[in-house]
Parts: sequence; structure tokens; C-alpha cells
Amino acid sequence: MSYSPSLLKILGTEIASAVLKKHSPEQRLFQAIVLQAFEDALSTHGTKEDSYLKKDAHDWFLERNKSFEYVCWNSGFDPEIIHEKYKRLLREGKVTFTELQQSWVKYRGLYKDYRAASNSKDRKNIMDKIMRVKVK
Repeated sequence: MSYSPSLLKILGTEIASAVLKKHSPEQRLFQAIVLQAFEDALSTHGTKEDSYLKKDAHDWFLERNKSFEYVCWNSGFDPEIIHEKYKRLLREGKVTFTELQQSWVKYRGLYKDYRAASNSKDRKNIMDKIMRVKVK
């Protein structure tokens, strides 16, 4: 499996050298999940799907839920190191959300609120907000 040299450079020698070693197919699969999450988080594409993937990856790295821990350990990476690497990328400004990506993320959040609304008045208010986001 090949990875973007620019991604491996951004992630640093510790992670890059771990990725380039021989591993079982299962471990390589879990490594691919971690690396794809980094690719998604670093994306600057403004499509709806790319923006959603970026936000999901961002949340996955920061929330450190059971899925994150499981994937990291099974990839051969220490979850703490991966979490800290992501936070460093944030601090260094390598992970940012463009205005368009922020709009898509806001749109998705409002749409979830719309679907969860219990009455037509709330739905109308949320739909008005959705329409304002879509216009931008």
C-alpha cells in the first residue's frame, strides 16, 4: 500500500517509519484507516462530502472514543501519540476549515436539528436558517 509522501512528511518520521515497516494485512488495514482520517482532516476540498468527512475525522481525533482507541491500537499506533500529533497539526494551522467547509458543516448540523424537531414551528425556524446557509 502506498501513501502520499506529503502526508508522511507532515506526520513525521515516527509515524512514517512505522507505516513503512512490514505488517500483517489486518494491521495495515487499521493503519490505512488512521492515515485516511489524517488525509480527510487535512483536505482543503470544499465539496459537501469532503467537508463532512473532514469534520468526522476531526471529531474522531479529538473525541478519542472507543473506536479511535481500537483502531489506533490495532494499527500499531499509540492513541496518545496520534491524538497529540493531530492536536499539533491544529496548533500549527495545518488543519483548518475553509469558509465553504464550515458552511457545509453548519448545514449538516442544522439539517440534523430539523429532522429532530418535534413541531412545525421549530422546523420552520430551522429551515429558515438552512436556507440562509445554502444561499452563501
